[in-house]
Amino acid sequence: MTSVIAPQILSSSLPQSSGHESKTMQPYNELDCLEDAIQTFTQVLAQSGRSAVQLHCSVPTWNTESNSCLDLHDLNHLRSKSLVVIHDLVKSLRSSGIFATYSLVPAHSPLCLVCASSPGFDATRINTRAASLLQNAKLDIGEHVLLANLERCPSLIIC
Repeated sequence: MTSVIAPQILSSSLPQSSGHESKTMQPYNELDCLEDAIQTFTQVLAQSGRSAVQLHCSVPTWNTESNSCLDLHDLNHLRSKSLVVIHDLVKSLRSSGIFATYSLVPAHSPLCLVCASSPGFDATRINTRAASLLQNAKLDIGEHVLLANLERCPSLIIC
């Protein structure tokens, strides 16, 4: 099962998690599926008033320091899943009236990062922030998608 986890930064745009509610706010809201992540990302961009967006998409390559990709099979699975998510996201954005284009960039990282780039976009800084977020999230090895606001750029982190 893939879990989608979204930081509080974007929680006003996210549907509420089903299940148990507590009085203390958790730093992440968990959604049920990748389709929810794509739909939420599309809503965030639609609410921003953008009519066009350029997506920066980093494609993962092997990283020996990673504990999220145990072997080349895991890496290939992540790449395949990432490309499907990117395709579905572009389709969702275009169907909501946002002209979306994307660029694929290889990254020496065990994650796929999809960012709505903006003026002053620095891919290296965004990738570093994404890696830091993952490290601080302390996720178990598995299939996760994080919805984040990295350097004021709505982002999906797929790991």
